[in-house]
Amino acid sequence: MKSLRTLRLTVPMGLAALLLAAAGSLSTASATTYWTYANDHEGNCLVSSTVSDKVWSDACDDSLSTRNWYWGADSYTRNYDGVVFRRLVSKANGMCLTTDSKTATNAVWTSGCGNAPGQWWSNDGHYLECDFVNGTGVFLRTSGNGNAVYTTDYIGQGGIDRTAWVWWGAHS
Repeated sequence: MKSLRTLRLTVPMGLAALLLAAAGSLSTASATTYWTYANDHEGNCLVSSTVSDKVWSDACDDSLSTRNWYWGADSYTRNYDGVVFRRLVSKANGMCLTTDSKTATNAVWTSGCGNAPGQWWSNDGHYLECDFVNGTGVFLRTSGNGNAVYTTDYIGQGGIDRTAWVWWGAHS
């Protein structure tokens, strides 16, 4: 009689433990990898505001969330060279790095992810390239005299030192 009572308590507890273990092993939770991008020309990092859509370069001497970015889950692969592009999301405000291709020197800002065509980025070859999914693209660079960042059609445009387009990514 005593062993039957023990069995009635042991079997449900064992099944509960088994189910919890199986659920834990099927979990999709994973840690986000945060990236910091330092510019080769001036040594500053790509920064975004916590309260506005502003983006600029500034000192890399701390680990503030304004200097942290992560790659979004959505992606596409460019047909002619196989480069994969994703949205680059600011940890500071949860918005995506955004640009356009309206002039020779284009503004850069953050906006809601999925709201603009200029949100598809790659860091292949240490360049932050934005592709507009229509065969055109631009490259992120720092300004020659300050903390502003822009995109331009090609690397070396305007006689600016080519290192202004080089971004070294480090992750945590």
